[in-house]
Amino acid sequence: MSEIVIQSNAIAPRPLPQVDVTIRPGVLSDVPFLDSLQKLHTKQVGWMPTGQFEGKIKLGHVLIAESDGERVGYCIGNDQYFKRDDVGIIYQMNVMPGRQRGLIGASLLKAQFERSAYGCRLYCCWCAQDIAANKFWEAMGFVPLAFRAGSEKKARVHIFWQKRIRAGDTTTPWWFPSKTAGGSIREDRIVLPIPPGRHWSDAKPLILPGNPEASNQLPPPRRAAVKKSKTTDTPTPLRRNGLMFDIPQQGAPLPEEKAVKQAKPKAQRVKRMCDPRLVSAARELRDRWLEQVNSSPPILRGKYEVARQIEANVASRELQLIAAA
Repeated sequence: MSEIVIQSNAIAPRPLPQVDVTIRPGVLSDVPFLDSLQKLHTKQVGWMPTGQFEGKIKLGHVLIAESDGERVGYCIGNDQYFKRDDVGIIYQMNVMPGRQRGLIGASLLKAQFERSAYGCRLYCCWCAQDIAANKFWEAMGFVPLAFRAGSEKKARVHIFWQKRIRAGDTTTPWWFPSKTAGGSIREDRIVLPIPPGRHWSDAKPLILPGNPEASNQLPPPRRAAVKKSKTTDTPTPLRRNGLMFDIPQQGAPLPEEKAVKQAKPKAQRVKRMCDPRLVSAARELRDRWLEQVNSSPPILRGKYEVARQIEANVASRELQLIAAA
């Protein structure tokens, strides 16, 4: 009987997760799980209301990762971005605390790529610069292409990551938008390329829309809140036969009926727009930059390819089991 000999000097494969992970489409009963896990990592993944979760599930944009019948993570993505059929996007990627670093996120990404349309060859995501999730996207083979300013309140920078999802693809041109206007920010944001040789964690300028004359002015100081006195001269109500009576003091006028307060009209939020000249300049800069980056030989390439090693690791483990039998 022939024996399979494994050389001792062979490179050891990357360890696989100790538990099997299954991926399935999300259903409406998963909404409480999505919402609870989102609340734990709001700073990392952003925020989606419950109605938006339900809409994403109905569109088939949600994947759930399970292990031993327990939900351990989810992914929300779409194989279209900016109405482009060749670019997909990951909106949220979330894994239960204590279950990270088990290739659960890689399995979700792999399933998202496989279920995408044939014409989709690129996938992207936006990630805040100050969180550790950027290292995850780097490990998955994504490339940092561009950046934009986040919300004015948090003063963060968002990094634009992108990946070629077809095996062996080295020719699909990179792409990123020159301006974004949707999402949770709901304001215009100019997108600028990351200069070659600069790391994604380096400091980036913040370009915010608005009136240039008012952009350098400090916001008005807040008025100090005046504490109302808790002491009142109102008489103590008396209880008689289970009923409450307010007996006014002798000589005091009878209390007047309180006027009904009218609800203040909600101030409509005015969406701030970027200067059209800056948008045009950003578009030209994007096109010139991509023309050089997409030229031959390729300048940008992913740092790691953890997601594509899953199949190779499975085959290697099967060989080890056969050899040990």
